[in-house]
Amino acid sequence: MTETEELLIKFNVDSRNYRLRNYYEADNIWRSLRIERDENRHSAFLSWLLSKDYALEGSPFYKFLNLIIHRSKSDAADFKEFKRSVLLGKFAINKAFIRPEMVISTLSKIRFTDRLDIYASCEITGVGDFSHLELFIENKIDSSEGNSKVAGRIDNPSYYEESYREKKQTERYYYACSKEDPRLRKDPFDYDHTIQLFVFLSAKGQEAADEHFVSITYQDLVDFLFEPYLVHDGIDSHTSMCIAEYLRILGNPINDITIMATTSEEKELLMDFYTRNEDLFRRALEVKRDSADTEEEAENYKSMLDSMRKSKVHRFFTINDEDTKYKMYEVVAEFVKFLLNKGVNFDDIERIIKDYTKENTTCHISPERANVKRHEKCFESKSDNGQSFFVTKEWGKGSKGRNFDGFQEGIERDYKSEFRVKEI
Repeated sequence: MTETEELLIKFNVDSRNYRLRNYYEADNIWRSLRIERDENRHSAFLSWLLSKDYALEGSPFYKFLNLIIHRSKSDAADFKEFKRSVLLGKFAINKAFIRPEMVISTLSKIRFTDRLDIYASCEITGVGDFSHLELFIENKIDSSEGNSKVAGRIDNPSYYEESYREKKQTERYYYACSKEDPRLRKDPFDYDHTIQLFVFLSAKGQEAADEHFVSITYQDLVDFLFEPYLVHDGIDSHTSMCIAEYLRILGNPINDITIMATTSEEKELLMDFYTRNEDLFRRALEVKRDSADTEEEAENYKSMLDSMRKSKVHRFFTINDEDTKYKMYEVVAEFVKFLLNKGVNFDDIERIIKDYTKENTTCHISPERANVKRHEKCFESKSDNGQSFFVTKEWGKGSKGRNFDGFQEGIERDYKSEFRVKEI
């Protein structure tokens, strides 16, 4: 039997490979209705989510505002005051109107019927003398920003409407809606006391033509809004289910179009899938290299193979001489489950690990995600009774008596007969 045949058999009998396929093939309403890349539907979904409990500090709207602050490069005085208020927890929303597909002519004296993908108007407190916040979001998935407006006719266009027509899409929206020229606005707001935020949301990390728009990606939404909100104590089961279904279609390659974002679950599945099947990927690339039609193509595959060899720095371990391969943080997670089954509580397990690693200021494991070191990238596991706990991924070899070296020495000393760890 050839090496390739052996690798394929190993692939076919490994049930863990089906976890990734099941993740992508799992049906949901977005796939059923074939609206995975419908910009209007994505805008409507985001508008709905931003409306959820908007007045609460842990709400999606607050998380979105923090994301804007994170990505903005503005040094405007009003934005600085807004930023300081949000970061210090003084900012508050008393009332909000949030809706998708807001027609420009309802906000501006510009009579064209262009639509803002998402518009929000909020009554606020805690930001000095400012009492009002406006949010304008332009959303792009597979399309690019529109150029000058060639479609749409209006009778007797004004000078401002002619000027509006000549601009690119985000430039038009800022021109029509900005408080810099309130003559074009219909609203009765006191613009001296209004903060405006313009956001350009895209799947591809595009930049808006108008410099006033803050560029945000769907990956940003996953990292700063969706996943943090999913673990929020106040989220209801319906919202949780809707977000979970939504996240599954953002990076699904089965859609055969732009990957919008990758969730933490998907990253874990893909990394695990690649690690376990790396040899099969290598053989496939070798065949592609040897079968290439041109020298340039062959060189490209050779470069990929060279990169694979250079990056193969993963360290794997077995537990009690079983076949399963574990990364360092997975070994720690298995050790936690082992001690939990012996009746040891989380606090005592953390004290044991601190003693082994000689890292008294680091939180290595906890039932609370936010407690562990680098919690935004930590590993989630579950005890045998179904309780979730989290393990930091900050592990490495080479620090004698510390970190994973110290951890391995400790369990070798204290649990050798019950929990044996060997590096492969």
